[in-house]
Amino acid sequence: MTLCFVLMNVQAGFVEPVVRNLEKIEEVKETFPVTGGIDIIVKVEGKDVETIAKTILAKIHSIEGVSRTETHIVVPL
Repeated sequence: MTLCFVLMNVQAGFVEPVVRNLEKIEEVKETFPVTGGIDIIVKVEGKDVETIAKTILAKIHSIEGVSRTETHIVVPL
């Protein structure tokens, strides 16, 4: 299983609807609305990097209000 954290910027006024839509995505395990330079941190799990990429590109980017994402893949030590 591959784990990543996605840092998201959303348009003003869209944090709550974006979080509600994220929670409908099977690969999204947790969402954290935050303050600062980003708006939401999302924990995403998939069987591999390809699955995560498809989830982000096809599902997360299609949510209305999403402006930008930055993906950080967790690496084993």
